[in-house]
Amino acid sequence: MDLLEYMRSQDSMTQAEWERTFEDEGREILVLLAGGSGAGKRNGFWDVSHYFIAYVDCQTGALHTGDGRIVYPVSDEEHDAGGILDRFRREAVYRLKARKKIPHEVPEGVTASSQNQFLIVEVLEEDASCPALDKVLTEYRKPVVLNDEELGELTLDKDLDMFEGEVLWRGEQICVSLEVDAADEDTWADARRAMKVMLAEQDRWDGDMRSSAARELTELACEWRESADEEVPEITEESFARRIELRSIAMEPDGSFSAYFDDDDMFFGHCVVVYGSLTDGVASAEMAG
Repeated sequence: MDLLEYMRSQDSMTQAEWERTFEDEGREILVLLAGGSGAGKRNGFWDVSHYFIAYVDCQTGALHTGDGRIVYPVSDEEHDAGGILDRFRREAVYRLKARKKIPHEVPEGVTASSQNQFLIVEVLEEDASCPALDKVLTEYRKPVVLNDEELGELTLDKDLDMFEGEVLWRGEQICVSLEVDAADEDTWADARRAMKVMLAEQDRWDGDMRSSAARELTELACEWRESADEEVPEITEESFARRIELRSIAMEPDGSFSAYFDDDDMFFGHCVVVYGSLTDGVASAEMAG
């Protein structure tokens, strides 16, 4: 089963089927939440996730570090009422009774955190005391800064798994973000290397991205121009390519990238996003935001 088929099979599960993917018996754990939260629509319910970076098995006392999720289902009505992501605080320790995800084979591309899950049975204590997890949190809060000769200072946002910084692109400062696995330094090196490859050929990449965006979006920009309240200049592919301004690039370890351009008000303040990879070149462009 490939990744797409796997994701579709997961999303088609009913709540009863989904809950059967967890162990029958609950266990007591202390869990340190950090890294955000989210909710995904499944078959008749929502799967709510809060991310953790470590937990302690209360029966054995063993400390387990690594990204994971505590999860629970909510109905469409609960989701639509709002506030479902406010149930748990970040950088806090909770004592829970929870059922662990049953290990199963997954295709390449499935994140480790999606397999390291606990389905909440009961919240036993908030702001629980746990010296071992306090040490993990102290380490987690320490800033991680890389100084690269070509990319400058890069600061790790651990919640987003992303290094952020600025580089000089054709004479102008732009923002860069390197999307990494915060726990895997090999991905740090791969993303930095990929960004430097693009930076070394920035004139070519800049031209390719501009011309591709112009080919795909000039017609749409002309449609938006017709709905403007005031007279605006005619838009051609040449003027479109010239007017957009690169603001940031998000680079992944495998060389896939997203480049974000200011639209110069051709889409009334929306942005232009160009997607591609170092190996295959520019793939597509869209108006977004």
